[in-house]
Amino acid sequence: MSRIVFVGGGPKTTGLLFALAAHARADRTAFPPAVEIVVIDPFPPGGGRIWRHDQARVLWMNSLAEDVTIFPDADASVPHPPITGPSLAEWAGSRDLTHLGAPARGLRAGDFAPRRVQSAYLAWAFDRAVESLPDGFTVMAVRGLAVAAEARGEKHLVRYAKNAPGNLATAPTRVDPVTGATGGGAAPTARRTESVVADVLVLAQGFLEVEPDEETHTLLSSADEHGLGYIAPGYTADIDLSTVPAGENVLVRGMGLAFIDAMMLLTESRGGVFEGTPDGSIDGPLIYRPSGREPTLWVGSRRGVPYKSKLGYRPEGLAIGPTRWLTDDTVRGLVRDDGTVSADDVLFPLLEAELATAHYVELATRYTGRTTATAQDFLEHFAAWHSAFASGDTADAAVKREEWVRFAEATVPDPQDRFDLSHLDRPFADALFGSREEFDHAVAAHTRAEIDRAANPSFSQDSAVFFALVSAYYVTRGLVAAGLFTPSDRSRKIDGRLHGLFSYIASGPPPERLENLLALHRAGIVRFLGADVRVGVDPECPAFVATSAVHPDTVRTRWLIDARLAPVSAARATDPLLRGLVEGGQLLLETDGGDAAKLIADARGRAVAPDGKAHTGLFLVGPSVAASTPEAFTRPGIDARVFPDNARIADELRQVLRIRDRDAVHL
Repeated sequence: MSRIVFVGGGPKTTGLLFALAAHARADRTAFPPAVEIVVIDPFPPGGGRIWRHDQARVLWMNSLAEDVTIFPDADASVPHPPITGPSLAEWAGSRDLTHLGAPARGLRAGDFAPRRVQSAYLAWAFDRAVESLPDGFTVMAVRGLAVAAEARGEKHLVRYAKNAPGNLATAPTRVDPVTGATGGGAAPTARRTESVVADVLVLAQGFLEVEPDEETHTLLSSADEHGLGYIAPGYTADIDLSTVPAGENVLVRGMGLAFIDAMMLLTESRGGVFEGTPDGSIDGPLIYRPSGREPTLWVGSRRGVPYKSKLGYRPEGLAIGPTRWLTDDTVRGLVRDDGTVSADDVLFPLLEAELATAHYVELATRYTGRTTATAQDFLEHFAAWHSAFASGDTADAAVKREEWVRFAEATVPDPQDRFDLSHLDRPFADALFGSREEFDHAVAAHTRAEIDRAANPSFSQDSAVFFALVSAYYVTRGLVAAGLFTPSDRSRKIDGRLHGLFSYIASGPPPERLENLLALHRAGIVRFLGADVRVGVDPECPAFVATSAVHPDTVRTRWLIDARLAPVSAARATDPLLRGLVEGGQLLLETDGGDAAKLIADARGRAVAPDGKAHTGLFLVGPSVAASTPEAFTRPGIDARVFPDNARIADELRQVLRIRDRDAVHL
């Protein structure tokens, strides 16, 4: 019998099982007669840790249900007829999911699903993948933590600690003392150690826990020394927020999705109630009735504003599609002697032109009277810039850029209709307020305006920018996978700056959550702290001290929450199996990635050792691998890169199994 062992039972593994099933159903003889697949994960298969069932009901997805699928489309760019299936919306639409926090009427396409619903969808998809495998394949899901992998010739002996009895159904939960709602917990306690031999080992652990970086370590030490409360970056469902005292003033750094999650866990999950419905005004009428168990959140960030609301409309004719300027050909034409391109000098100028073109073409095409120019006028200006830029004539390209900026100013009278990426990214970058209270009012007004604009289809140029950004992001991920950026640029400029911009514009919260934010602001529970926030510790009168670049006031508290995910880093991963392989000289880390260094795999997905040789039976996939496609599920209808990648890796697994099986027969 041939055996594949997957370490990690999340959606990445499910996608690979679908790809294996599609290949085996198309040509069963391409695989050995008997194949056993073992999936090792402390959490139930399908969702894994991140998408486990055991999460509070107030934690939602930030994508519409119709925009989520783990299945390829029927016409996906894969070599074998794919195993297709429903989107999240299609799967959930006819089901009563009230026990998961969804509406009793069934989830609609335009709803934002609770994460528990996504967990159930992914668990169902895993079962569907197992059922799709033809005769001769068996799958065994093991609840446990893989702790080591030892090379045994061309095979690997994988050691894992099985979950303790009584913990097999779910991970330990955190129960809210007020509502009884459950949040996430640590992985189940592992006790008994067992082992399994793998002909092929696939490491698919997903998003890894990491050791604190230097700043986090300093804050943890200072908090411990001075009796302060500090919650470090992490996945919100894994963080114990019950330690934050009621009525406490709490600094919160970060205004993205992790903040929204923490906000809901510290308010509604503590017994507060939102009453009424939004009316689009700054004053309500959505009201928050406190339970008395909430802290007061003083929230700030680099931008000082929350992530932009998801759009509430979809104009006809707009979709994710081919990019105009940020293309593979253009970027490859600007490669340096070392085979890489500069993110600052190449990627971001092309991205700006891509988004600006989408904005102005939509404005000129769909609306009369809001610009005196035609879509073709704008396209000609951007094409002239692109011609100069792609030729490497940076001086002429700079002139051409100024020309299209001035052209837009002259032909688009309303500043609200102009595209300014710098202002879009940092709306208060050049502002200065007399006090924190002035800034507080300004952010509330800004957030109200953002919610209203996101619901107004007459600003469909924002939707055009959204689709252009998503399209450009997919192209960029392909360029990263092709190795066209240095590890430093990849970690700081793409995983950092570009991903931050993408998250802010295209991956923000549902509008309902921003309405919740404003209701909490009106109730005095959320206060806006500032942009370019800096936090230090005053040891004399122990407190965290926060200042902002946009006003002169200082805020002091005894609690600080860093509401953000820790950066992906294989170099600082606490996963015992990966650490053992890295420290034992089996896996290679990027040399220029610093604390954010990822693991290296070759173009076939095989792990690369420090001597540069690829392991024939050890594969790496997921966000901690430099050239791997990080996502596991995607939008329907876009022929996402993840599906051909899964098919390619599945074929590599098949080839190794066939070689091992043939060698075994000849012994």
